[in-house]
Amino acid sequence: MNLSDDKIEKVLDLIYDAAAENALWRQALTAIADLTQSEGGILFGQSLTAKRVYFDFNGRLDEACNRTYQERHMQNPWSQYMETQPVGRLVPSDEAVPLASLRKSLFYEEVLQPQQIAHNGMIALAARRDFRAAFNMCRSAQRGPFAPDQQRILEWLSPHLCRSVTLGFRIDGYLAMQQAAFDVLDRLADGVVVLDRKARVLFANAAVRQMADEGSLGLHQSVTTHSPAHSQRLIELIRGALQGGAGGTMSLPRHLDGRLLTILVSSIRSKDLGRLSDAGVKDAAVLLFVVDPANRRSIPLEQIMDAYGLTHAEARVALASSAGNTTIETAQSLGCSPNTIKTHLRRVFAKTATGRQAELAGLIAALGSVRIGDMNPRD
Repeated sequence: MNLSDDKIEKVLDLIYDAAAENALWRQALTAIADLTQSEGGILFGQSLTAKRVYFDFNGRLDEACNRTYQERHMQNPWSQYMETQPVGRLVPSDEAVPLASLRKSLFYEEVLQPQQIAHNGMIALAARRDFRAAFNMCRSAQRGPFAPDQQRILEWLSPHLCRSVTLGFRIDGYLAMQQAAFDVLDRLADGVVVLDRKARVLFANAAVRQMADEGSLGLHQSVTTHSPAHSQRLIELIRGALQGGAGGTMSLPRHLDGRLLTILVSSIRSKDLGRLSDAGVKDAAVLLFVVDPANRRSIPLEQIMDAYGLTHAEARVALASSAGNTTIETAQSLGCSPNTIKTHLRRVFAKTATGRQAELAGLIAALGSVRIGDMNPRD
C-alpha cells in the first residue's frame, strides 16, 4: 500500500484528533487494524510494578479477555520483553517469544486463544520509570505474522502514535490544572465573580452563589444587589472598569443581618486575561471580590508579613486598611496618629507594588481568601 494513500491520511488525522478526544482512539485502532489486515488493536498505559492499567482504548478486541489480562496476566512473555524495548520501535511478537513457546503459557490459553490471536505488533509509545504506554496490533494464526508492507505501515505510524500520546498527556494534564484552578476558586472564603465585556457573569464561585441564595446579590446575567441604590453604584464601578479605569470599592449591607460587605471591582490585567483565557473563560474583562471585612482580622499577621516582607506594624496597618477604613479610622483602631498610619501605608504600598487603598485591599482579600483547611492536598 502506498503511504500517501488517502486511507492512511485519514488514519493519521484520527491519531492526532485522539490526543484531544480520547474516545477517537477506538476508531483509530480499528482503522489501523483494517489497514494491516489485523483482528484489532489496543492502546494502554500500565505499570507492571503497581500491577495497574491506568487507561486502555480497545479497537475491536474482546473486552472480557482484556479484563482477564488486567486481572491475571499483566506479567506475560510479551509485556516482560517490551519492558526493555526503546520507545517507538516496532517489535514483532515472534521476536519476543516463539509462537510454539507462547502457546504453552496460561496467558495464551486465557487471553489470546479465545480471540484466536497468535501474533502481535508492539510499540512502546512512552516510558517513564515503571510506567509505559504501549500500542498492540493483533493478528490471528490464520493470517500469520505481519507482512513486510504491513510492518512498514506500522513503522511509519509509530512516531505519529508516540507524538499523539505525548500530546494527549500534556492536554490531559492541562485540563486537570484548569479544573483544579476552578476548584480553588470555589474554595475561596470570599466571593469571586468574573464578568465579560458586556458585564455578564462568566463565573461565580460558591461563596458568591451562597450570597445570592441569601438574597444579598443577584447573578441573573449581570451582578445586582438587593438595594437599587447599591446596584447603581456597583453598575458605575463595573462600567468604569470596563472603560479601562482602575475600578473601586463599595460597601453593601448583607440582606440577612445588615453587616457590611466590601465589593472590590477591578479591570482584569493582560496577564490575568491570558490565564483566564487558558482556563476556558473567554472575554473576561472585570473581576469582583466580595469580602466580609470582619473576616480580614482572622488572617494571621505572619501570613501578610511573609507574603510581602512587611514589618509587624506595617502588616497591622495593611490589614486594617483592607477593611475599607479611612486613615483616621485606622489610626483610632490601632491607637496611632494619622501621620504614623500614612507613613506605614507609604511603605506598604511600596512593598506590595500598589498605589492606593483599593488595590491593597484586593491583595489582602486574595491572600486571606483561602481557608487553609480547605486546601489540604491530601483531601
